[in-house]
Amino acid sequence: MYEVRLDEFVLQCEVTYLEDVPPTPGIDTSDWDAYGYREMEFQVISGQICDEEGVAIDAGRNACAALAEKYAEFIEQELWRQIEKERQDVA
Repeated sequence: MYEVRLDEFVLQCEVTYLEDVPPTPGIDTSDWDAYGYREMEFQVISGQICDEEGVAIDAGRNACAALAEKYAEFIEQELWRQIEKERQDVA
């Protein structure tokens, strides 16, 4: 489970599919094999909205779905950043 912050929203996200294939120079079967590729699917499980006083209120399913659709690229970038940090911490 990962936490992604968007302005006053805090989203709890789950990565449901992850593929990170590193480049393999010299392979000519496909560009994907030669250059590598990354794919990810995620779900926003829950979310909170923080008001001016810092009190968190449940965002609800509809708000979470709308935020996931509107900010999908940003959320995915942030999830990759967190996954890469985890990998570095393990290594």
